[in-house]
Amino acid sequence: MNRLTEILRGPTAALLHKEFLEAWRDRRALWMAVCFSLLFPAMLAGGSIFMVKKQAEEISRLALLGSASAPLLEQRLRGGGLEVDALAEGDPAELLAGDYDIVLWVQEGFAEEYRNFGAPPLYLYIDSSSSSSPRAQRHLQERLGALQQLVVQQRVTARGLAPQLLAPWRLEVRDVSTPSRRGAVLLAMVPGLLILTLFVASLATSVDTSAGERERLSLETLLLQPLPGWQVILAKTLAVASMGWAGALLALVALVSLMPLMPLAELGIQQATTLSGVLTMGLLLLPLALLVAVVQILLALRSGSFKDAQTQLSILQVAPVLLLMMLDMSRVELGGFFWQLVPLVGQQQWLKALLVGESVPAATLLAGSAATLLLVAVAIRLGARALQREALLSAA
Repeated sequence: MNRLTEILRGPTAALLHKEFLEAWRDRRALWMAVCFSLLFPAMLAGGSIFMVKKQAEEISRLALLGSASAPLLEQRLRGGGLEVDALAEGDPAELLAGDYDIVLWVQEGFAEEYRNFGAPPLYLYIDSSSSSSPRAQRHLQERLGALQQLVVQQRVTARGLAPQLLAPWRLEVRDVSTPSRRGAVLLAMVPGLLILTLFVASLATSVDTSAGERERLSLETLLLQPLPGWQVILAKTLAVASMGWAGALLALVALVSLMPLMPLAELGIQQATTLSGVLTMGLLLLPLALLVAVVQILLALRSGSFKDAQTQLSILQVAPVLLLMMLDMSRVELGGFFWQLVPLVGQQQWLKALLVGESVPAATLLAGSAATLLLVAVAIRLGARALQREALLSAA
């Protein structure tokens, strides 16, 4: 206890104050962190609202030519996202070039051949170059398929046969997925974006506190002070991590605040995120923020210049997100205990579960966080050794 008090009151306290002051008074870094932290929740909310609105407005327009020959067909096709306009005449190409997505032409004699138990043809005109034509064609085929099945059953029954002869079995689809599981699929991108926020929010600060100080020659002055190298790296790590963690917390709070405005019910998502879940997610991001900060500092110290450090860290911030996306797309089973100990992967799985209201064992959270903090300690030790090399200060 006395040792801790001595550290907090001695030169280490002055070092911490200096690092935090320089990190948080950098308006450019602060502005970058705030903008990106608020950008992706706003884009996610706006994208979900636009998606639901677009689905609600997806009404296909059908021009039905020769409807007098098949009045029942006109009645059966209406509804189900299909708007039917019965026209006496018209050119299919001109109608498709106008306001209609597809054109269905019923020839004369359709009714007579239908009453004679024939199979009169229906001619469907589409424009394959139009983006709305395939959707309208799918809607029409669904409506015609249901109507065709009904007619077949009526004809079979009229001939004294059981309809079951044409359908030896009946397939019924039953979805056993829960709203939480459906939400996990749709919200799979959120953990990756939260992790990306850690990298982006701490990028400018990590470059400035390492490569920037070296070019300004203030790092050499700092190393002349009677301070162990690990304390220097630790102070810089805490300052950089505070910026990244604050950005991730801001993004998390913004996302949860925008959830009531998002059409989650229409997307099949059950909003189950609680206050305790939000606090848990925030705490889980802290060890990862420390790891991201110390790795960024080490890479920036190894770079040849300030611009070189920016380039390397810009690539670094995209690589983990791409890795997580590849793991999701490859359908690798990540539920094992080993994967929970892997940084980034473990945090991603925990955030996925907590976002949809599922629980994560406390032992798993503690073990994974401890593994991340162990890597942070190793990285700080490596950084302390790097500060002892004279080549570090001569890099240009």
